[in-house]
Amino acid sequence: MRALTLVVTLLAACGGGSPATDAGGDDGGSGDAPPPPPCSHGSLALAAATLAGCSISGNADGPREDARFSNPTNVALAGDGAIYVADFDNGRVRALDATGATSTLVAQDHFAHPFGLAVAGATLYVETDDDDQGGHSIQTGTIWSVDRATGAATVVARDLGRPRGLAVLPDGKVALADHMHHVVSVLDPATGTVTPLAGMLDVPGDVDATGSAARFAQPYDVVVLPDGDLAVSDQDNHRIRRVTLAGVVTNLAGSGTPGTIDGPAAVAQFVAPQGLALAPDGTLYVTDIKAHLVRAIAADDVSTAVGDGTAGFLDSDDPRGARLYGLEGIDADATRLVIADGNGGDGMPFHRVRRVDR
Repeated sequence: MRALTLVVTLLAACGGGSPATDAGGDDGGSGDAPPPPPCSHGSLALAAATLAGCSISGNADGPREDARFSNPTNVALAGDGAIYVADFDNGRVRALDATGATSTLVAQDHFAHPFGLAVAGATLYVETDDDDQGGHSIQTGTIWSVDRATGAATVVARDLGRPRGLAVLPDGKVALADHMHHVVSVLDPATGTVTPLAGMLDVPGDVDATGSAARFAQPYDVVVLPDGDLAVSDQDNHRIRRVTLAGVVTNLAGSGTPGTIDGPAAVAQFVAPQGLALAPDGTLYVTDIKAHLVRAIAADDVSTAVGDGTAGFLDSDDPRGARLYGLEGIDADATRLVIADGNGGDGMPFHRVRRVDR
């Protein structure tokens, strides 16, 4: 009964009825069914606001109140202000502006289950869990190069495992974090060649070392730090790891014990950290998904930036009072955080893109 009450309350907060399953039409419905009612959003002036989407899943472009997503899992911000969203269950990449107006950038055959995103100038790199031949397994992760102007997606390399974490390096290569195979590697988009960097394929663990002697347990996301090293969210170890481009792995933050304790990086606690975003001022943001929080790491100190720790949905003028649910992906610029707040694949009615002032 408590679970039913939660669902009803969440639906009412969005102004919609029961969740709908998209059948591929642009109105988020099927056949001759009428389109769903517009989402009822709070003001975008709130410090923690819904940018687009609501409890009703679908596949609709348009202004903020009409846009629909189906389990958005990741976001990437471009320098020109564009916001890209991996719309996982719709098999599309969507583009949003600062008002929440939504359009479709990528929708083509055999482009299914997009997750990893990284912007490199006029190119958007996208990881899909499926390959371009319709295959789906823990081996079929595929990297695509997308022309941001046209939306044309071209395969760079297929069947790489499950490299959902992407970060573009200064030399144009792409760092990959493969959470199912416990390795971090580097892709050369010019050749499609992947070079191991750290971790042992299919051998999880928690070891600071160099190259294949190091161990991760679900390394999920990766960003390039200001000094050129990589930060990797090591989900099952409840840590953030530092990885040099020579493959040296050390602990950056997290004690390894699950929890929500803020404080000095070495003793702070996380609960399954996943998405990472580096702001221009050097602050590293982490989606602490099982704690339903966004944490911030700055000057070797961890603090809670967004969320009250309750799973659900609530916009608020106090970021610490907001409520989040799926929050698998995050990105940041000088003024805002953008969060893909889907449902993590559990079917619950959470299909939003959230924006939080920094």
